[in-house]
Amino acid sequence: MSGKRSVYFLFFALAPLLFALQSPDRSEFIHQISLTVFGPFFQAGRLLTGTVRDTSEGISRFWDLYHSHAQLTEQVALLEQKQVQMTELEKENDRLRKLLDFKKITPYKTLPARVIGWDLAPWRKTAVLEKGSKQGIKKRMSVVNSQGLVGRVIEVAPYSSRMILLPDPESRAGALFQESRDLGVVEGDGSSLLKMTHVDRQSTVKVGDVVVTSGLGGVYPKGIPIGKVETVGTEKESLELYALVRPFVNFSKLEEVLCIASSQADS
Repeated sequence: MSGKRSVYFLFFALAPLLFALQSPDRSEFIHQISLTVFGPFFQAGRLLTGTVRDTSEGISRFWDLYHSHAQLTEQVALLEQKQVQMTELEKENDRLRKLLDFKKITPYKTLPARVIGWDLAPWRKTAVLEKGSKQGIKKRMSVVNSQGLVGRVIEVAPYSSRMILLPDPESRAGALFQESRDLGVVEGDGSSLLKMTHVDRQSTVKVGDVVVTSGLGGVYPKGIPIGKVETVGTEKESLELYALVRPFVNFSKLEEVLCIASSQADS
């Protein structure tokens, strides 16, 4: 029964259309009705197609911009990296140029070396150099940079060596005041200042005087800059004077140094 009803419904639904096709006027009328009924659906279909096409083009442009942005970001990072490397090379060249200038004016044989390590003990002030006996480094060699006296070599291995810095509590250096020529001994105590002891009470030393190595003791050559006097005082247990000296060398920023022989006979 349900099958017959479906046939009847289809017949009655198509009958007006078949009837209308027999007459041109009616066909035109039916065509207008079709446009009226189905026109909005056609329009919606065109809009949907256009929207899908625009969306697809928008997504494509977005990915193009995304990839372009990623490439530009990578290029900027590479340029910044190159700029950092260029700046580092300029600073290194400046330090090496100053070392070369010092090497030209010293009468002693010098060997350049890089600092590659530091003593981990907070009370010690020592550093490791990249060169050793195979490159000509010897124990007791004085170590300097373009600013002044750094310390001396205390241990030597075939391809590395260790130096003690002036601020180390076990470091000593014979010194004199450049103006008054009074002698003394510069000692380290682990702080940022050096202490010059055994200074004659009659000394005319004053704040601002420059301290250099005296050449006494057979370790450091004479005339190497050490630092500048910041304080002058009298020792409590003796009649001698002392001076607190601000070193010229920035020991926390050592990178390249020169190892020099203790006398011209070693050159």
